[in-house]
Amino acid sequence: MIQTLQHQRYNVFNQIHKGLRGMLYDTALRLQQTDFSRPQASLAVEQLKEVLSFLEEHADNEDQFILPHVRTHNAQLIDELEKDHEIDHRLTQTLLDHVQGWSTASPFEQEIFGQRICYAFSEFIAFNLYHMNKEENVLMYLLWTHYTDEEIRQMEGQIIQSIAPQTLLAESRWMMRSINDKEMIEWLTGLKQGAPPAVFDMFLGLAKEELSAERLGSVQAALAVA
Repeated sequence: MIQTLQHQRYNVFNQIHKGLRGMLYDTALRLQQTDFSRPQASLAVEQLKEVLSFLEEHADNEDQFILPHVRTHNAQLIDELEKDHEIDHRLTQTLLDHVQGWSTASPFEQEIFGQRICYAFSEFIAFNLYHMNKEENVLMYLLWTHYTDEEIRQMEGQIIQSIAPQTLLAESRWMMRSINDKEMIEWLTGLKQGAPPAVFDMFLGLAKEELSAERLGSVQAALAVA
């Protein structure tokens, strides 16, 4: 169930899911444009392995910090979501097997493995897009029903603390590339008001690197009066 416009609740999945979708879209296009028989293909393969790693960690974090809170309220849904994560792991392993085959193949065979990688990634991206929608339209509603926004933010805080700084920084770049201006302003305003100045400055620096001049101007104007 999608929240009504009259009652805007905190969506713990929105920002990270937008970042992950941005990575999936970008990687899919890059793989389509890649000639897997050429040395430059290694760059696309490294990006693929990175997005697989990020999605795997995201699922593990949900299993550890989000799903247990909802099990007592709807065990059937949690069993279904955990099963989805198992399917996702198998899809990930299939892709990694293709990558391993590509890495030791001849140039001609590399083109064949490249086709397999692209087809397998299409299945992977389709499954993950469906799964993320389910989390935001079904799981999120259950969280809203049984937990306050503050309690949900506490769950999110546990996830953030568990992520390695280097990974968190990389994911933050993709989130900045993938969210809208309003979301960006809310994010940076929260950091400005609640985080140490060095942390805010770091994320503002990321925004300066990732946003267009027009978007950055709008964000900075809003931050100036926040």
